[in-house]
Amino acid sequence: MTGSRLWRYEARRVGVPALLVSPVFAVVLLLLRLGLLPEGYVGGWLVQAVPALVAGMAATAAAVERSAELQLTMPTPFRTTISRRLVLVGATAVLSSLALIAWLTAAGVVRAPVTEYLLVCSFATMLAAVGCWSTLALRSVAGASAVVLAAWLGTLLVLDRVVTPPLARSIVLLVLAAVLFTNVLRLSADGEDLIGAGE
Repeated sequence: MTGSRLWRYEARRVGVPALLVSPVFAVVLLLLRLGLLPEGYVGGWLVQAVPALVAGMAATAAAVERSAELQLTMPTPFRTTISRRLVLVGATAVLSSLALIAWLTAAGVVRAPVTEYLLVCSFATMLAAVGCWSTLALRSVAGASAVVLAAWLGTLLVLDRVVTPPLARSIVLLVLAAVLFTNVLRLSADGEDLIGAGE
């Protein structure tokens, strides 16, 4: 199985809800921001924070293999499978976030410099890494969702106040994401450990 068939297969394994949740939330936020929310903190906060949370929650699905015993018989290592699924979920989340900001900028609702685009993408990437890592580490989607929510709140309530420049905050988030993704590769190296994950 190669090319587009392989990616379609991985998309089915991740699940349509996990892939569509980011675009759907982006459309909802777009409609809210254009029609209901005034210019200011609340509207800007929603545009920046909610897509990242959605990305983190969606990433918990990427690390779940419901047919772990079957996966052990495959020639492809599970870390490769995880990487493909994260690419699908991450690309959907990041592109949805970028499209949301670009549309609002074009409509004149927000004025987003390049650093704001980078911040939104790095926030989503970090929470996606948290979602995937915590699913593998805890072997529980419910537990991983709680960890993602805690990381989201920690970023908004602590990191945003400690590291105020958007560019510096983006760098911190990307470094955290890189560390977590490294741990994802380590945890997914032994396929036998995956049996029971996601239950």
